[in-house]
Amino acid sequence: MSRTNTATARRPVNSNPFAEPDVLTPHQFFKVFRQKGHMDPEEKLMFAVLTDAVECFQKHIGASSRRCRALFSEADTWIASRDSLWPFSFEQICSMLDISPSYLRLGLARWRVARECDRGRRRRIREPLRYQYRMKNNRLTV
Repeated sequence: MSRTNTATARRPVNSNPFAEPDVLTPHQFFKVFRQKGHMDPEEKLMFAVLTDAVECFQKHIGASSRRCRALFSEADTWIASRDSLWPFSFEQICSMLDISPSYLRLGLARWRVARECDRGRRRRIREPLRYQYRMKNNRLTV
């Protein structure tokens, strides 16, 4: 009987593994809990590169000029690339900024499809309105 008493006496009061404190290094703690506005200069540069590529992708989609089409094509190729050897590749930048590259690619692909669908719908709606406007003005002048 004394064995069970000593075993119970040695057992910690809180034996739940979920209640145990996590051991974090200061770097891990401040990386998670730092303010959003604080970024290292390298992270700021990587964020600027990623932002520029996404803006070129969105701004120059369906562009008519050669320069704008080239900017779109370059951004599209860079985003689609799976190369992770180059420090400023899409994959490396996303991993440094804790962004899922596949999730971002999927979001941009969905945006592209929605944009192309909206452009097609707008043309169908606007053409009949122009036709009706012309017909209405022709009747008034005749």
